[in-house]
Amino acid sequence: MSAEPLEAEERAEHLAGGIYGTIVVAGLLAATGPDDSPEVFETAIWVVATVLVFWLAHSYALHMGRRAVGISGNLRLSLTRNWPLVQSCFLPLLVMFVADALGEDDERAILIAGWVCVLQLGVWGLIIGRREHTSWHRVVLTTAGCAGLGALMIVLKIIIH
Repeated sequence: MSAEPLEAEERAEHLAGGIYGTIVVAGLLAATGPDDSPEVFETAIWVVATVLVFWLAHSYALHMGRRAVGISGNLRLSLTRNWPLVQSCFLPLLVMFVADALGEDDERAILIAGWVCVLQLGVWGLIIGRREHTSWHRVVLTTAGCAGLGALMIVLKIIIH
């Protein structure tokens, strides 16, 4: 396999990890509810801890899958390639802390962070749709599809809580 397809595959893995991580973060933020009296700091700890566990599990599973089919590699490489899964929580948590520092109550700060996840997913959908050089209709559908996964988490939050 030439270097170019390998580079494209690595970029695809990075992006997939970021998208998957953002969906996980949105789900974790949606799982907090007013009944739980969520606190920003405690929520951030749980989000980071959970994302780290998903990162380790996903990286390990890919590493073992590669070994099972005879593709050599090392766990460190798999961990590095999947780091965007962890990075995906940085922006929503930063915004959550800023909202909290600006006086928003904890529940609203967490909800704002959830909407940041929706926005991140929408931006990735927009970038992907534009990169494909397809019609504006397809770009809108791709953007809406990506953002919709995050919005689904918020809708579930509203329904459940």
